[in-house]
Amino acid sequence: MINDPVKALMQIIRNKPDLILLDVTMPNLDGYELCSLVRKHPAFKNTPVVMVTSNSGFIDRAKARLVGASGYLTKPFTQPDLLKMVFKHLS
Repeated sequence: MINDPVKALMQIIRNKPDLILLDVTMPNLDGYELCSLVRKHPAFKNTPVVMVTSNSGFIDRAKARLVGASGYLTKPFTQPDLLKMVFKHLS
């Protein structure tokens, strides 16, 4: 878990994860901006990015789609909810 979006971006580039869980609320850059930056990197065009947030509104979900998020998980969520989302995007 990384709280700093710039460090998160560097770790993503360095580690090349199969799936990215990205909180919307972060200091400096929000999750939408970070998702957009991740999507601009050629190595991550097809990597699933799941936005994790307590924002459940239609506009929030639409904004996530606009920046290239693959999924949207609303807090609070259960372990089965998380596993369902992970398996959906890694199968």
